[in-house]
Amino acid sequence: MMRKAADVMRLSVAGLVLVGLGLACGGWVRPALAQADLFAPAVTVNGTVVTRFEVKQRIAFLNALHQTGDVAQLATDGLIADRLQQDAAATLGATASDADVTAGMAEFAARANLSTEDFLKALAQADVQPETFRDFVKAGVLWRAALRAKFAGRIRVTDAEVDRAIAGGAASGGTLRVLLSEIVLPDDGKNDLVTIAQRIKDHVKSADDFAGQAKLFSKVNTAAAGGVLGWTDVSALPPDVASAIAALKPGEMTPPIRQQGALALYFLRDESQGQGTAKGAPVVDYALFQPSRGEDLTKLKARLTSCDQLDVAARGMPTAALQRQTAAESAAPAGLRAAMAGLDAGESAVVTGTNGAAALLMICARTPGSTVTPSHDDVRSSIVNRRLTLLAEAYLEELRSQAIILRQ
Repeated sequence: MMRKAADVMRLSVAGLVLVGLGLACGGWVRPALAQADLFAPAVTVNGTVVTRFEVKQRIAFLNALHQTGDVAQLATDGLIADRLQQDAAATLGATASDADVTAGMAEFAARANLSTEDFLKALAQADVQPETFRDFVKAGVLWRAALRAKFAGRIRVTDAEVDRAIAGGAASGGTLRVLLSEIVLPDDGKNDLVTIAQRIKDHVKSADDFAGQAKLFSKVNTAAAGGVLGWTDVSALPPDVASAIAALKPGEMTPPIRQQGALALYFLRDESQGQGTAKGAPVVDYALFQPSRGEDLTKLKARLTSCDQLDVAARGMPTAALQRQTAAESAAPAGLRAAMAGLDAGESAVVTGTNGAAALLMICARTPGSTVTPSHDDVRSSIVNRRLTLLAEAYLEELRSQAIILRQ
């Protein structure tokens, strides 16, 4: 009897120990299991796993962007498309450099009028990891590279097609946008900036090379990010920079450009034609003021802020002193077009007038829509972009139909 009681006691103690171990282990077993579950496959795309964590992060990202609809479904479908696009890029030999991805992140953040750093801080408040944003952008950059590799040279638009589109009321293709990186070398009076710029130019063979040189030599706040400026409308660039950029192809850099107290280099990473919404080229109402009394044009520029004020200033002067015209901006004299590009209504610049003398150029108004025939180049770009969009959608659908997609 005593032995049986002892056996029962030992079994009870052992049971308590096991229960205690179970309770003690519960503190780490459950989180470990939960962690393993989080990184379990949610979907497999051609043998490549999309984890539950990735889906959860994409949902948080879309919610941070205020995406409507079935966000969970959109998140999963988007990640599946990313995997298909990455596979296509690998097959076509298309790649995305770190500098390309950084530029893409800057461009995406700029849509919210934020720097990349501030955008990441905003995402962090929504529990979105930086890698989630980076992966999202990288997938897009890879897809664009894959489309270029697959469809380059396959989209041809004839002059007859452009003429038919214009006759049918085609919209202007919109503003040319460029993806730039910069290196700015302040003139400290100690270094030969031209020599330094030439050495930089000799070292740059790619976007990554330029980014490395920017981190080493550039002295402005973009240096840490490899000089990335993000997407910029050409019309917003200083005239000398815009004209230098216009002579480049993606992957090329400008010669050194003198700026106030500095020397700058720009690298053209990519370019695109924005989509216009109004028929016709932009029309500009502008005034050219050449006073006959020898006034200081710089002082006039600072004092006069509207074309009505120009009319007042020109009273009593010969009619030729103030010329006002309305025309398509592309039809303005070449010497004035570059200055016009950087001006808004009410802004002015000192330029060389049509007679070779100094003049004050002021923009009175800009009209985005007009009956002026849009340029052939704009319309051609619009047609190409539309066709490329259709080809991209069809290509992605083809990839999806051929893929082995297993949802867990």
